[in-house]
Amino acid sequence: MQDNPMLRGLSALRDAWLQASAEPAHRLLVWRLPANASRLLAAFFEMQRHDEGRDTPDYFLRIDTAYELGFRYSRQIKRDLLERYLASQDELREQQVPLGWRGPHEAHADSAKGVVDVLESFVEHHREQMRLLAAVLEPERCVPGEGFECWVEAALAAGPGPRLRLMLIDSQEQPRWQGLLDRLGDKAGLITAEVDLFSIARDTAAQSGGRGPEVLYRQLMADMMLLIERGTPAQVAARAERAQGLALRQGWQEQQSVVQMMLAGSWLKHGDHAQAINAYRQARSAAEGARVAGNAAAPELVMQSWFGEAGCWLAAKQPERAAQTYLQASTSAASIPHPMFTLEGQRMAGWCQLQAGQREAARTHLLEAVRTAKPLSPADRKATTLPQALWDLLLLQDTRRCEKLQEVSAHYLQASTLLLEKADAQARALGPLPPRAELDRIDAQLDGALEQSFHRAQQERERVIQGGDEFFRKIVAVGRDFLDPGWNGLPAIEHPLDHDIPVWSEPPAMQPLPDPAALLQPAPAIPATPATTTGVALA
Repeated sequence: MQDNPMLRGLSALRDAWLQASAEPAHRLLVWRLPANASRLLAAFFEMQRHDEGRDTPDYFLRIDTAYELGFRYSRQIKRDLLERYLASQDELREQQVPLGWRGPHEAHADSAKGVVDVLESFVEHHREQMRLLAAVLEPERCVPGEGFECWVEAALAAGPGPRLRLMLIDSQEQPRWQGLLDRLGDKAGLITAEVDLFSIARDTAAQSGGRGPEVLYRQLMADMMLLIERGTPAQVAARAERAQGLALRQGWQEQQSVVQMMLAGSWLKHGDHAQAINAYRQARSAAEGARVAGNAAAPELVMQSWFGEAGCWLAAKQPERAAQTYLQASTSAASIPHPMFTLEGQRMAGWCQLQAGQREAARTHLLEAVRTAKPLSPADRKATTLPQALWDLLLLQDTRRCEKLQEVSAHYLQASTLLLEKADAQARALGPLPPRAELDRIDAQLDGALEQSFHRAQQERERVIQGGDEFFRKIVAVGRDFLDPGWNGLPAIEHPLDHDIPVWSEPPAMQPLPDPAALLQPAPAIPATPATTTGVALA
């Protein structure tokens, strides 16, 4: 394979892994890299799965099962492993890997030890194909508390053999597993490497083959990315001037806009709002020129420049100017059309007016954001900020009532966490080989208690909602029409077992609400004061 900066970065990860994994006492290894290197590490793991890219004698098994309870986590890992193994039979045959691994069975308990035993059996069956098996534990989500760390410690206590390593990943910016490393002592080790994706991108651009303006432009853009992260706005501006000049000479109007928005981001990062606003306006001017010339990307660049400028006004603590600019952003999005950003521009205009104390203007814009969602499908509505727009309207109408709804949510989360922690502790008390019947009993008791807690929270929230005035209840009715029949505010309280309403253990708490149809009728045109294109006053 041809040498290049990306491959050198992957090689650095390989060398770091081989050095760390050679320490026989370490059964847990924690990768700690800059946050921007996470995709490079994922690429390294993926390379080791394929013969054409593999450059270690090891196999990396990525496990992203969500963590809720130790025994449920263990059970799901075993199921996922078996499903993945069965689904990869054809691929394994092509690689001439011997099949026949038995997989998890009844002898493997629903515990950390059970998972370790399953992994050990996999290593043993494929001992000719690998030196080590590295089980990369990356839960897509974890419930609050220390349950996951307890599970990891229990897995290490189960005594993984010399050919198995457990692996976690954190970052230099957020070393979340440091406490675990400190507690485990010699059983755990840290893996670091001098890799940085910004530097790799710059070196790749600098060493890319070919000649001409495109190559130089790529190099200048890579320089700007690196300087935005680590340099000063003046340094970014110097590179931007060169990139802008090149784009101007080549007639790349859309790229002139991109360069100016990158420069605006640098000024904003360092708190110079006036310079950032001017840069966003320059970006918009270039994008408008590109749109006139028929460039397909130009309309979205125009929209992005409006949203960027609006964010600058908000950061400069001028919410009314921000509101007017968000309205321009909404209008720009509607012209594409892009309903998600049309809604978001109206919502943010309303939120900014609320910060400025302009309550009626805020209500007008927030209701317009809600109306924008009317023609969308339920799935598309959920992908927008409609829930937040509805919540902002509720806050505007009755702040104290919204605080009560949030208190119910907080109490529900606290109660659910305590129930999960209790069930986890009960399961751990059964030892490393817990009887399945006892776990099933704990499981059933937990599900019942969680459902009871959910229904109590639903009933309490409904009492709070029904005590609100007519406008408040109409807004909730819109949420139930547009989003979910059980919508009752933010943060949302989801059914703990993901059951649909027809199979809830108790009847829904929702009561009749006033018809919100009048709120959804088209409103008179909302005037938007155009933002000037010259001069920025931030006093």
